Amino acid sequence: MVILEKIEQLGRMLYPTGRAFKMAKDSLFDKLNSGLSLSEERAVSDAKLILDSALPDNTNFDASDATQWERRLGLITNVSLTVDERKIAIQRKMNHPGNIKPRQNYRYLERELRAAGFDVYVYENIFPYGSGYYTQDPLYLTGGVGGVDFQHGTPTPQHDDGQHGGGYQNIIANYLEEGLDWSFSTGNNLYGTFFIGGNPLGTFANIDATRKNEFRQLILRLKPVHKIGFLFVNYV
Repeated sequence: MVILEKIEQLGRMLYPTGRAFKMAKDSLFDKLNSGLSLSEERAVSDAKLILDSALPDNTNFDASDATQWERRLGLITNVSLTVDERKIAIQRKMNHPGNIKPRQNYRYLERELRAAGFDVYVYENIFPYGSGYYTQDPLYLTGGVGGVDFQHGTPTPQHDDGQHGGGYQNIIANYLEEGLDWSFSTGNNLYGTFFIGGNPLGTFANIDATRKNEFRQLILRLKPVHKIGFLFVNYV
């Protein structure tokens, strides 16, 4: 009502000052000015809502605004999240890539995942050995958990144990749908691979099953294109 009253007062000030324009209270002239002021108040409110919905930086940015921005930015809409959590994801996408130079560092990926609410840690597949370095097989780190047996080119679970001719299935390379990455070859020396899981390395982190696609999408957006991730995660 404060805005409406100010608009009505301003309207009275803009009319000529002659007797013909005297505005008695509750007169037809007064009602006309009030009616015009109502439409002007709606215009002001609508303009303010446009600004509020333009950026997720205010309390008037609601779930409907979040859905619209997620559609525009190609983000996954998860209505089980709070509006504030969705706003953070939208802000992250708007700010990417920003002015952070070491974006391909594993610490950057870890920081962004944890900021998004995923309790995970990122590790490089680089281990010192003498004067050099070597890579480690994910099944060695997990004690065989997560292994699958590849039969005739098709990965099939074998009691969660690594089998001869098998490999680690839960990887992320190019696709949102994890099944499409199952047959991706990581190479013999595992160059360019990394791990995402719990702390310490080799333990599994729990991810909300309703956020599975959001989790994979965020990794795909942030990781270097040529890098392949082994996911030590359970979706619960």
